[in-house]
Formats: sequence, C-alpha cells, structure tokens
Amino acid sequence: MYLKKAAIVAAGSVVVGLIGYAAYKSETVRGAAKSTIKAGVKAKDWAVDSYQKTTGEFKEIVRDAKAEAELEA
Repeated sequence: MYLKKAAIVAAGSVVVGLIGYAAYKSETVRGAAKSTIKAGVKAKDWAVDSYQKTTGEFKEIVRDAKAEAELEA
C-alpha cells in the first residue's frame, strides 16, 4: 500500500517536473512572463509615484493649516 502511494507521488513529481521544464524552455511562456514582470514593475513605479505625490500634497496642507492656525491665534 505504501509503495503504491510512493510510486504515484514519484510519477506525479516527474510529470510536474517535465511540464515545468517545458514551460521554462518555451519562448512563449518566457515572453509572457517577461511581459507580466514588466507590467508589475510599471504598476509598482506608478504606485510609488502616486504615494509620494499624495504625501507631499498632504504635508503641504498640514503646513498651510498650521500657518493659518498661528495667524488666528
């Protein structure tokens, strides 16, 4: 019983390994992976830029509010 399960797991591992190797060697899969990575990098850059702009605007709003509070006091 144990030997049968071990053989099934080993065969499954070999099949998954062959599929992974074929996908790795496939130019189509590599091209798709590169495109996905490029899109991820662009999204990250956009998110970082948006965060920095928003942070800068928020700091400016706080600075203006403090200046107005000092004038009113």
